[in-house]
Amino acid sequence: MAESRQPPIEKPQIEKSMTDRIPRTRFPRREKFRFSREIRIIPRWLVIAVAVLDVIALAIALRINWNGLDNHSALVIAGAVTAYSIAVAAYIFLVAYINRDAKRRGMSPTLWTLLVMFLPGAPLSGCIIYFLVREPLPFNCPQCGSPVRADFNFCPYCKNNLRTACPHCGSQVGEGHRYCPNCAWELADPAQR
Repeated sequence: MAESRQPPIEKPQIEKSMTDRIPRTRFPRREKFRFSREIRIIPRWLVIAVAVLDVIALAIALRINWNGLDNHSALVIAGAVTAYSIAVAAYIFLVAYINRDAKRRGMSPTLWTLLVMFLPGAPLSGCIIYFLVREPLPFNCPQCGSPVRADFNFCPYCKNNLRTACPHCGSQVGEGHRYCPNCAWELADPAQR
């Protein structure tokens, strides 16, 4: 007995609505965020330079105010200088991170560094804008290993399909989907795709 397969369902031809003209949202690859890996983007020389400058600032503040101060006042000054130094160091590290992160995502590192540093308003407004609009990280093609941008549908080096599509209607499906969200077609087991 031959297996009967569902015949393809014909889509009715209707006038294209506004939602049909808007490009379908792509399923982005999930970036695995690890703080220990991300913090390594900041150059080691910058960390050392900021630490040395913090120690120098603390030594200068204590030396200037040492005459006529008791131990309690010296500790207050040291604490205030240290708190201010930590805030400035965090901002410097954030700007350095954005510069390096923009470069690895294929964005303009100079432009984003200048925007983060000189955008009017609060000093963190440029950082917030960067994290809202940054591009996804490029990934390696599973077939040939070449680096490809996250918005590519096909690898430009080997023509490998980087997006899983429904064989029935052609709309994009996620990696773990069992059924097409557009036409409810039963998809192959995700392990077989």
